[in-house]
Amino acid sequence: MEKPKLLVYDIGGCEGCPLSITRALPQLTNVVDVYSSHLGNIDLDKIYDIIVVTGSICINDPVKVELLKKLRDKACILIAYGSCASVGGITLFCRGGQEPKPEHRTFQAISAVVDVDYAIPGCPPAPNLLVSLINSLKMGRGYFLQLFASIPRARKLSGFDLMDEIVLSGLCIGCGACVLSCPTHALHFVDGKPDLIVEKCIRCGTCCARCPRFTQILVRKYAPKPKLLSR
Repeated sequence: MEKPKLLVYDIGGCEGCPLSITRALPQLTNVVDVYSSHLGNIDLDKIYDIIVVTGSICINDPVKVELLKKLRDKACILIAYGSCASVGGITLFCRGGQEPKPEHRTFQAISAVVDVDYAIPGCPPAPNLLVSLINSLKMGRGYFLQLFASIPRARKLSGFDLMDEIVLSGLCIGCGACVLSCPTHALHFVDGKPDLIVEKCIRCGTCCARCPRFTQILVRKYAPKPKLLSR
């Protein structure tokens, strides 16, 4: 049986996410045919079963905006991989004025420009999450489908949202998943509950995607109908 075709494309990130995907190539190539600039086999005129976009979109850059729309047209399923593509991440703090492109001022999650089917936040995410999502897409079932289909609809996830929605509302069960997953140690325990060091939060949304309470809220709030591979 022919394997699905998967394109990895970085629209403007630090390359940390494409590098993490490269680490998972041995597992990925067992289930999909992988195309990327790092492998030298990219062709933007082809239709792909899955396109994985990394990096946030600069909406002051019309060339990148049109490129992102083209990627959407070429993808049966579009996945935002990493916090920048999924929820904006640290690029939300950009204010422009930096060389070589000082006009680059406003960065957003790619769902601000195109419809996104699934989003995997993380800085970078554990690459096995992408492998698990693809396996779920091929089987047509699995917990990852509901969760990662909900995140593009939220568009904004961070430690601030975790505090508002879970901790301060009394829903936190003190499991510590958010504290363990935070890449910048912006969360720590105070009296058995997480507390946020606001200066350290890079708005990656990893804590929200790991929180068992927050993920329940996301799935129930958006109740997405996951898009599956057509074959």
